[in-house]
Amino acid sequence: MIYNTGIIFSWISLGLLLFLFFNKKNIYTEILVRINLFIQVFLFCLLEIGLFLNDFSLYYIANYSAKSTPPLYKFASLWGSLDGSILLWNLCLSLFMFFYLKYYKDPTSNVDIKIFTLIMIFFVGYTVFSSSPFAGCVELASIGCSNSTILPFADLVKSDIGRGPNPLLQNHPLMAIHPPMLYIGYVGMTMPFVAATSRLYSKKKDSNSWIEVAEKTTYIPWLFLTIGITLGAAWSYEVLGWGGYWAWDPVENVSFIPWLLATAFLHSAKIQKTQNTLLNWNYILVGLMFLSTLFGTFITRSGVLISVHAFSNGNIGTYLLFGMLLFGLIFIAIGSKNIEYFSKSKKIENWFGKSGFFVYNNIFLFSSALVIFIGTIFPLIYETLYSRQITVGRSYYDILVGPLLLILLGLMIFSVKLSIKNLNIQKWLSDNVILINIALIVTIFTLVLLNNSYILIITVSFSFLLIFTTVSNFFKNFRGPKGNSSYWTGQIAHLGIGIFALGIILNVSQSFSTEKELNSFQEFNFNNETYFVYDTIEESLPEKNVLKLPISNSKQTKYTSLNIFKNSSQQAISSPAVFRSIINDIYITVKFINEDSYKLIVRNNYGVLIMWIGLFITSLSFIPRLRKNEV
Repeated sequence: MIYNTGIIFSWISLGLLLFLFFNKKNIYTEILVRINLFIQVFLFCLLEIGLFLNDFSLYYIANYSAKSTPPLYKFASLWGSLDGSILLWNLCLSLFMFFYLKYYKDPTSNVDIKIFTLIMIFFVGYTVFSSSPFAGCVELASIGCSNSTILPFADLVKSDIGRGPNPLLQNHPLMAIHPPMLYIGYVGMTMPFVAATSRLYSKKKDSNSWIEVAEKTTYIPWLFLTIGITLGAAWSYEVLGWGGYWAWDPVENVSFIPWLLATAFLHSAKIQKTQNTLLNWNYILVGLMFLSTLFGTFITRSGVLISVHAFSNGNIGTYLLFGMLLFGLIFIAIGSKNIEYFSKSKKIENWFGKSGFFVYNNIFLFSSALVIFIGTIFPLIYETLYSRQITVGRSYYDILVGPLLLILLGLMIFSVKLSIKNLNIQKWLSDNVILINIALIVTIFTLVLLNNSYILIITVSFSFLLIFTTVSNFFKNFRGPKGNSSYWTGQIAHLGIGIFALGIILNVSQSFSTEKELNSFQEFNFNNETYFVYDTIEESLPEKNVLKLPISNSKQTKYTSLNIFKNSSQQAISSPAVFRSIINDIYITVKFINEDSYKLIVRNNYGVLIMWIGLFITSLSFIPRLRKNEV
C-alpha cells in the first residue's frame, strides 16, 4: 500500500511540476504551488507512517530502521540515509517555494517561479527515476533488503527485522534536530538565487529590486545554518566521545562554506542598497551561495569521501555534478545579459569608512571560504591524479583560516559604530579609551588566573573589546532611536560572535587531557578535584546494550558509557560524562572495560559553555527582524 502510493504520488508530483514549469497562465500558479506542497507533505508523512508501522517491504525502511529503534530515532530515520534525506530536501524546497510565492514573488513576471520549479524538478526527478525512498524490496539480505524496484505493482518480499539506523545517528536526540536545521539552511539558499536570476533576467526598470529580495531571503537560511552548525558541533561533542566539537571534517567544511558566503553577502548587500556599488560582486556571491549547497550535497551524498556524516547510493554524485553545471550555466548566462547593468556599479570612495570596512569583511570571509574549499577538494583531486589517498590535516586550516578569522574579529570591533566617511583612528581611540583599558585589564586578569602565556593577549583582548563595545553601544542606544532592524540584527550577531571567539580561544589554548587506568571503587585527582569511580552498570535496551560507569565528584554523579548496538557490526560507541561549569568542562570517556578495570580519557575542556552561549546569542539575532516583520 505505502510502496505503490508513494511511487505513484512521486510521479504525480513530477508531472505537476512539469505542468507548472510550462504553464503560461499565472492564474494556475498559486494553485499548483499549493498542490505541490500538499503532495510533498503527504509523501513525508507517508514514509513516516511506514517507518512507525515497520513496513519492511520498503527497501529504505528495511535497511535504515528496525522494530527496536526508539520512536524519536525512528522518526529521524527518514533523513538517516540518501533516499529519505532527498525526500526531506524536496519538502523543504516546496515550503520555500510557497513562502517565496506568498511574500517575495515578482508580481510582473512568472520567471522566478519557473526557476524555482526547475530546481524542484531536478531533485524530484532524482527520487522518481533513480533513488526513491518508496522503492519496494524484491530480494532479501541476511538482515534488511539487498535489491529493490522503483516501479509500482511489483511482487515484494518483506524482511522480518530491519537493519536499523547508523548507531551514530541514534545515540543522541540532537540527530532529530540538527540535520533538518542544516537542510533548511541549505535549501533556503535557493531563494536569493531565484530572486537575483529571475529579476535580472526580466531586466526590470527598478534594476536594484533583486538585492532587496535577495538580502531578505538570505537571512533566513543563514540563521538556520547557524543553528544547524551549532547543533552539529554539540552533537559531535556529546556523541563521538573524542572531546571536541569541530575537526575540519569535509562535511563540516561544506556546511561552513555557504555560511561564510552568506555572511559576506549580508554585509555587502547593505552597501549596494545605500551606495549602488558592488553590484557584480553581490551577484557572484548569490550564485556561489546556491552552488556551494549543491557542492555540499555532492560531498555528503556522493561517496567520494569517508566521513562519519557522509553516505551515498547509486549515481547521485554524477547527477549533482550535472546540476551544478546546469544551474551554473544559467547563472552565468543571466549575468552576461546584464553586463551593462553591472558596469554601472559605483566605485568605493571611502576605503576606511563603512563601505570600505564591509569590503574588507567580504575579502576575508571569501578568502576563508576559498581556503576551506581548496582544503576540502584537494584530496579528491590528488586521488584522481595519482590514485593515492591523502588528507589535509587540521594544521592547514588552523594556520590559514585562523588568522583570517582573527582579522575579521578586529574588523567587527570597528564596525560597532562606523561612519560612512573614513574612520578617524585618533577620535575612535579617544572615544573608546576606557573600554580598551578595561578590555586589557580583564584580559591580563584572565590570563593570570588561567596561568597562560601573554602571547594570547591580542586574541583575548580583541574578544573582550568586541563584547564591551557592543554592550556599550546597546546601552547608549537602547532608549534612543532604534535604527533599522538589520543594524540591530548585526549588533546581536557580533556580540554572540565575540563571546564565541572568547570561548574558542580559551578552548584551543587551555584545554588538556590525560589517561587514567584504574579499577572499580577507586578515586583519582584531576584539575584539583577528586573523582570516585564506581562499578559498571549493565543495561539492556531493545536496540542496544549499555555499559554505564558512574563517576562522582563532590557535587554530582555522571555516567560515561559504552553503547553496543545489536543490529550493527560497528564497535561500541562511547558516550562521555561531562561535569560542566561556566569556565570549563571535565569530560570523561571510557575507552575499554576489562572486568573491573577501566581506561579513561579525562579532558579539561575550557570555554565550551562560553562558546554555546555565544552561538545562542548569535541565533537570537532574528528578534529585531521579527519585530519589524522582516523574517
